[in-house]
Formats: sequence, structure tokens, C-alpha cells
Amino acid sequence: MKTASHNPRYNQPIRQMQACMSGGLRLGWLTSFLLATVFLPSSLFASNLGDAARQLAHKIASVTGPGALALDITNRSSLDDKSVREVRIALEAQLRIEGVRTAKADDAMGTVQVTLSESVREYVWTAEIAIGSDEKKVALVSLARPQSGATSASAMPIVLRKTFLLAQEQPILDAALVDMSGGSRLLLLDDSKVAVYRQQAGHWEQEATLAIVHSRTLPRDPRGRLLLRRDHLFDVYLPGTSCRSSAAAPLTLACNDSDDPWPLTAEDNGVRAFFAPARNFFTGALSPGIGKVSVVPSFYSAAALPRSNYTLWLLTAVDGSVHLIDGFTDQVIRGLRWGSDLVAVHSGCGTGTQVLVSEAGDPERDTLRAVEVPDRDPVVTSSAIEFDGRIVALWPETSGSNAMVIVQRADTGWYEANRVSISCGN
Repeated sequence: MKTASHNPRYNQPIRQMQACMSGGLRLGWLTSFLLATVFLPSSLFASNLGDAARQLAHKIASVTGPGALALDITNRSSLDDKSVREVRIALEAQLRIEGVRTAKADDAMGTVQVTLSESVREYVWTAEIAIGSDEKKVALVSLARPQSGATSASAMPIVLRKTFLLAQEQPILDAALVDMSGGSRLLLLDDSKVAVYRQQAGHWEQEATLAIVHSRTLPRDPRGRLLLRRDHLFDVYLPGTSCRSSAAAPLTLACNDSDDPWPLTAEDNGVRAFFAPARNFFTGALSPGIGKVSVVPSFYSAAALPRSNYTLWLLTAVDGSVHLIDGFTDQVIRGLRWGSDLVAVHSGCGTGTQVLVSEAGDPERDTLRAVEVPDRDPVVTSSAIEFDGRIVALWPETSGSNAMVIVQRADTGWYEANRVSISCGN
């Protein structure tokens, strides 16, 4: 049995960067000046949007020259629809001044794809320009983002609830609850088998075991994934190995050596990531990519947050940073006191999707907390729930509405499978 003192631990806390401010702010004219310059009035901000749009139009026209272009604008930032319309109006007006008119693709000499994105501190707008068979050219402008006040997400607190499922001495890699003929079943994944449990008289009793056959040596601290499927019961992913169950009872499991990427979501055509077969993290190579991003830094876990016209991804990189990827840009956040595990859970509360984040402030007992990312700055939306040990695995259920948390107890060293759900607070 592996013990806590010998297990390599990938759920380490991210190093906190200390931001220091020297001295206090003097009251009076200095405070008034700061408030006037930092918290921009909406009219001034709208003017800045127009200026940036005109600047981008000038750069586009300097590449294309006069003529007709097909213009498409994609908003992957926190700008609202009204602001995006203002950007388009200013952009098209300046293009006309520069001798460029917008037209349908069939009537245009080329295309311009404008993407409105952002980082933590600024908006970043990019124009991809394609004229005939010429190589695409890129124009870019940036605009400082106004500081935002408290988010409304905090007005609707989130409540996390954990439900203990089962404990065993052997390490658990993942777990799943599934409805089958004769009642619900609990599936437990470890590095050598999938154990099937059936509920009897209020507790789980083992019903069957499905051996996992693999020829490769697993890493010392293996990770594994168990995903329910529509056309058969489940798939298993282990480093260098994948398995597929039968569709119905009696259950069987067929395994083979595989370096195929692991699904990051339950969708069959969703984003997948290659797992390092000799380590305990993802390499950073994606297939398919997140929009135009096909390679990211090596990471431990990922969470997808749906937006109105794109998906924002959060990744916990192996260097301790958190990456926000919108399909076009990759911004890095440092200084968050997060562990290496996070999952997205769709609850219907707040913004609709929360990210459950592990925190490892105590070396013996980890906690889990919900955050939302209404803009690009994570906002805590729940109190932390504590576990009697360290979190060794955190995966979303296939439905996306709950999470499975595997904990190694500090007192016994045994492994516990827990289900964490979200409810809306008052």
C-alpha cells in the first residue's frame, strides 16, 4: 500500500506571489484623482472603444488598400452586445474613410476576421487579413480595461455538499454512479481493475470486478479516468492504456495499449489532451485544439466554462500558474492559492457554471471551494468544505452536474470516494 509519506503529490498549492503597496493613500485631492482616473465613466470608456476601433481600422486599411472586404467580428471578451455594436460601427466608419467598404464574401477582394479578446488587464483585438492567395497578415491593438467593482456573483452564494460513497485501502483513481437494471451501481477505478458495487440495505456491496490488462508499467503516482458512454457503459483511461466496457450485463472489459488523447469533457467530439504515459500530467498537446490554440503548457487539470459564443478554458499548469484560454489568447494568472485540481460543474446557480478548486493550505487536509469567472478574474462564491486528508483525484461526473472527489485520509491512509454537489444559497 502506498502511504502519504512516499506518494509524489501533484496537488501542491500554487505559490502565492506577494503584491506589496508602499504606504497608505492620502485622502483629499490624491484620492479624488485616483478615483477619476481608475474608475472610468462609461462615456469615456465608450470613447476609448471607438478610438481603439478606429486605430485597428487604420491598420487594416494600411494592409489591404482601398477596396471591398468581408468583415466578421467575433466577441470573446466580456464586452456586452451594445459595446460590440459600437466597436463595429466605429470600425466600419473608419474603414470607409480609409477607402475600404464592407461587402459579402462573394463580392469582396478579401476577408477580415476581427476577434475581440482580453487579458486580465487589457482588451486585445486582433484582425486576421486574407487577400486572395496571399499569406494571412495580422493587425493588433490593445486597450486598458476599466477596473470593475464587486461582481454580482457574490450576491448569490453557492453551497457545496459532499456525500461519502465508499472507502478502501487500495488507491482509487476515479468513481462513477450509474443506473442499471436492478438498481444503481457504483464503479470504482484503480490501476488494475474496475470494481462494480450494488447497493444493498443502505450500503454498497461488491458485485463484480473487471480486470484491466496492460503491458506497460504505470507511473508511481498514476491517474485514471472513468467516463460513462451512450452506446456502451463506460470507457477507462490510464497512462498508456485505454479500455472499453460491453454495452450490457454481464459486463466485460476490453483493454489495449494506447497513447490516444484523453477526453477533457464528456462530449465525443470535445477537446482531448495527450497524457504523459510516464508521469501524472497532460503534455499540453491538444486534439482538437481549443479554437486556434492546439498546444498549451503541460497541465494537471482543465475546466470548460461556456460563454454565449465561445468556451473559456481554465488550466492548472505544472509550474503552478493558471491559464485562461478563449480559443485565441492564452493569459496567465499567478498568485492564486489553488491546488492543481479543478473541475467545472453545471449547477444553474449564479452564472450557471462553477469551478470547484482544490486548496492545499494544510499539508494534511485539503479543502474544496467554488469560484466563478464572470469576467476574467476568478471570484470565490462558496465557503470551503474540508476533507479528512488530501485530495488525490478530482473529476467531473459525465453529466457535468456533480464532481467525484477521491481523498486519502490522513489518519488511516485509506482512500475515500466522495460525491460533491452544488446548490444555490439564499
